[in-house]
Amino acid sequence: AGLDRPYVLVDARASRAAIPELRTFWDHLRGWRLNIGMRGAKHLSYSDFVTLIPQAASLLGLTPAQVEQQIGTVDPARAIAVQRAYPLAFFDLHLRHRGHLLDHPSPRFPEVTFIP
Repeated sequence: AGLDRPYVLVDARASRAAIPELRTFWDHLRGWRLNIGMRGAKHLSYSDFVTLIPQAASLLGLTPAQVEQQIGTVDPARAIAVQRAYPLAFFDLHLRHRGHLLDHPSPRFPEVTFIP
């Protein structure tokens, strides 16, 4: 039936274009919705692993290519900044009715893309 509540979709490797079920889900959303991504991100870029894997790489015997395969090419500090800013902006907008970070791409976060 579709969700009638606000929803934000954060893309890493998955996209609505590549996954038919995700496209169907998106098309049935009836409330406010936003799809964003982060250039150079992988799935684990949106977790603590983005900082932990590079630190543990030598202990784990991971090559730079293996680290990149896990967390992408995004700078870990920037990934954490995005992880802190965008969920907070989502809740600020929909629970406190304030903030403008989700209105359009921000020069503060050039790695974040808005996906139409």
